[in-house]
Amino acid sequence: MNIKRGLHLVLLFSGFVVSSLIVLKGDVLAQATEAGKTVRPAQTTLVDSVHFMPYLTLSANFHSGEAFTKAASGIGYGFGVAFDLTKDGQKLGAYFDFAFQDMRAAANEGGCMNQLPTDTILSTVRAEHYYQYVSFETFLKVQGEKSNGYLLLGASFGFAVLEETFYKGLYRTTVADWKGTDFANPFRLDLRIGLGIVLAHFGTHRLILEARAGYPVTNAISNYVNVCTGAGVAGNWKIITLQANLGYRF
Repeated sequence: MNIKRGLHLVLLFSGFVVSSLIVLKGDVLAQATEAGKTVRPAQTTLVDSVHFMPYLTLSANFHSGEAFTKAASGIGYGFGVAFDLTKDGQKLGAYFDFAFQDMRAAANEGGCMNQLPTDTILSTVRAEHYYQYVSFETFLKVQGEKSNGYLLLGASFGFAVLEETFYKGLYRTTVADWKGTDFANPFRLDLRIGLGIVLAHFGTHRLILEARAGYPVTNAISNYVNVCTGAGVAGNWKIITLQANLGYRF
């Protein structure tokens, strides 16, 4: 259900952007028409060149902090649509996308629970953390005049559509839904860097592989006192993600 919701939001925002850019570019061309003949405008506009790239994501996620007894790691997935407003050979340009990202991770002995409701002793168990975000990412794109690669520098703004931790014991599984609690932060801000390389050309279209890394400015969980630590100290929880995107640019 969260994947469908994420796909719906990504397509909704992407469709709005595509429609807006088409209208803007149409206005520029209309203004440059004289006596039925189209004349290329002398000035450069933001929408002189617009490429869009749907892509799929495979991510390595690393959760850490004092909110849980053990750091966690895992493999996630995602998808998105990128918009490239940079002309070929242009050194600097704008690049942004809308995406859905699954940032799950797990750790053995990452949590604790009563194995049975009647138990009075807590036992360490496997903790599985499920976090999913819809995000808007904006970048400065840096490239050479004849290079098949580029550098991305920017930030990612996300909103959580899923924030849950499953504690898996020998006899039962319990779940903590963080959404709406005082500890969870539904908003996510990352500083982002990425590298892209063109794998193949198909006419004016391109198959592109991107590697992106993000460092979180915000916490996924803040000031949570976990009874499993025994210290009684409030802790935070951060998510670092490394992503590989495979996209087809139109």
